[in-house]
Amino acid sequence: MERKDGSFLYVRGEREVEIIGEELNILPAPAKGYGVKLMMIRLDRPVAVSPGKRVEGFLSVPIEVSVRVGDVEIDRFSVGREKYALYGTLESGVIVRYARARLESEAKAVGNVKVLIENSGSSWGLVERIVFPLLNVMYYSREKAFYPLIRVRINKGVDVINTGEPPMKGLEVVGERKEIAFKMRW
Repeated sequence: MERKDGSFLYVRGEREVEIIGEELNILPAPAKGYGVKLMMIRLDRPVAVSPGKRVEGFLSVPIEVSVRVGDVEIDRFSVGREKYALYGTLESGVIVRYARARLESEAKAVGNVKVLIENSGSSWGLVERIVFPLLNVMYYSREKAFYPLIRVRINKGVDVINTGEPPMKGLEVVGERKEIAFKMRW
């Protein structure tokens, strides 16, 4: 970023944008590179949950950075290396953003998602991966970014709900809040 005679020059690689005015926002964004709509997180240590129990924690996940002036996005880039995977079968699967993570008691990375896993079924449930729809909302503090709270319900299958809700209190929000439910099929 360079200041020049009442304007700024934004430079990243070969991209240069002259900004007339004082408003520049650097905000977290969902990792939707190449237009993916889902994120799949494979747990380094699968979680077994007995009937009637619940567990919550944080997973380290990829995010993107959106550079904006007003409502106009002038640049967007990933933090870290981008990884993708096939979710489903070769014939009918979809490409998803992919990450590996371990369930932790606190948020440790730049990009995080808080997960609440609850078993309302009558038998044990095993969660080896979590697939959730990406929304256009993120929460952030000065040091970290968060996807909305994800609820995983075990009961004759696994339902995943991107609640759109903040994962904890005291965070700033960017984007529109809404809830999307998703049934993990594979």
